[in-house]
Amino acid sequence: MQLGIQVTCFAASYAIAVALEVSGLWIRTEWRRWLLLAVTAVGLVAHTWYLGSRVAEAPDAPLASHYDWFLAAAWLVVVVYVAILFYYPKSSLGLMLLPMMLALVGASQFASSETITSFQAPRFWGRIHGICLMLGTVVVIFGFLAGLMYLLQSYRLKQKLPPSDRFRLPSLELLEQVNSRSLGISLVLVGMGFFTGIIGRLALEGEQGMVPWSDPVVISLAAMLGWLITAEVFRLVYPAARQGRKVAYLTLAAFVFLLITLASVTLLDSLHDKGQGTGDRRQETGSSLRAPSHSLASSPDRRQRA
Repeated sequence: MQLGIQVTCFAASYAIAVALEVSGLWIRTEWRRWLLLAVTAVGLVAHTWYLGSRVAEAPDAPLASHYDWFLAAAWLVVVVYVAILFYYPKSSLGLMLLPMMLALVGASQFASSETITSFQAPRFWGRIHGICLMLGTVVVIFGFLAGLMYLLQSYRLKQKLPPSDRFRLPSLELLEQVNSRSLGISLVLVGMGFFTGIIGRLALEGEQGMVPWSDPVVISLAAMLGWLITAEVFRLVYPAARQGRKVAYLTLAAFVFLLITLASVTLLDSLHDKGQGTGDRRQETGSSLRAPSHSLASSPDRRQRA
């Protein structure tokens, strides 16, 4: 209950920040900016404290479960947003970033708090696997938002709409650079996450270990990696895809693959873990192998590796 109240506190702060960003479409005063910064800072402090408590509870957190993983990704988005408030105070990027961050916080409430299978591997590979996938996800999200803003800016210029002081977005040149670079960076990060996950799985199962290629989680990650490779090769081989609306469409498609991957990783792997837990409880009667809601299970094998 206590941990749930903490999530509610920083989520409420971020919701107020969204309302203040929306009010900026009509009210452009200095006090609004400082109030927005203060509300976001309070939420970020509470968010950081919450993740810190999760780390104190279990050393593998905040990346050892889907629940923690979503909250850590949301934390990174907020950090970028706070930096934007300082360096680009008149921009309207918060209207794009904050709703996405709230979506990540909301998704965490439906995610499993069970330890991800990859984290049952040796700690080094498990950490690298989780960090790379989380950073890759955040980069894809930023690429998606940059693609949306590029298409919006392009539409406004095409329709010869006058610029607005109340809704300011970065230039087309900057958005184009973010789109192009996000594809390459996300390819590297997701690729590292995918292959370190395979290495960790093999290290966990020993010499006779096999990669479960039929597992839905592995299939979805492989599909996303394959799309990123295809998109990057297409962008490099086809010069027209390196700029303009085409590269924006590539980042939008990458985000669609990300949604499919997150859905399969969160839902299908959670069902897979539940099935394993049911089988184990039949063998070990009287013992509970499921972690409480929003907490991490600590198995004997994990205590030995720690």
